Amino acid sequence: MRNIILAGAAALAFTTVPAMAQDVAVDAEGNVYVMSDDQQGMYDAWPADRQTAYDAWPDGVQEYYWTLTPVQVEGWWLLTDDQRVRIYEMTPEARAQAWTQVQAQVPNATATAATTAAASASTTGPRFVSKEVTQTTPAAYKAASGEDLPVCKGDQQDGCINSWAKNKTGNRPLEYWPGKPASEIDGKLPAKKPGE
Repeated sequence: MRNIILAGAAALAFTTVPAMAQDVAVDAEGNVYVMSDDQQGMYDAWPADRQTAYDAWPDGVQEYYWTLTPVQVEGWWLLTDDQRVRIYEMTPEARAQAWTQVQAQVPNATATAATTAAASASTTGPRFVSKEVTQTTPAAYKAASGEDLPVCKGDQQDGCINSWAKNKTGNRPLEYWPGKPASEIDGKLPAKKPGE
């Protein structure tokens, strides 16, 4: 009976040791890679999606990741897992050529991706961005101003002025809200609100 208890305690101890060690990465096949303190600090600072992706890589790919230069690391996160494994499986000469091609295809995207990842990792809520938008006008359009504004006719809405505002002729606009749109009102309404 005593042997069974000791065997059970030993089995429990062996299964909890890897879980307690924070500087060990285990891939899906059970291969173990021990990270240095610096590597563990970087790993801990990653967002959860990067940690999950890293944990899913084969052991050799995990080790290869830590040999990358900072510029290659930025490009690495722009690749798919399949592309990452393919680069890892290449010969050193082919890897160098592949990295040259990756960096040539995404020279500005790597800086943008790093900035975006850092911003998304440091913010907890949505980030709203405002940009000014300029509307282009047709080449033949000339803006009129002041006394030069023509009176609006037909379907014209831009570059003109209401006839009442310019000459005090035509339909006089109401100085109040009648309670419903003019299209739903039969007859004419007074320009000023009744009772005032």
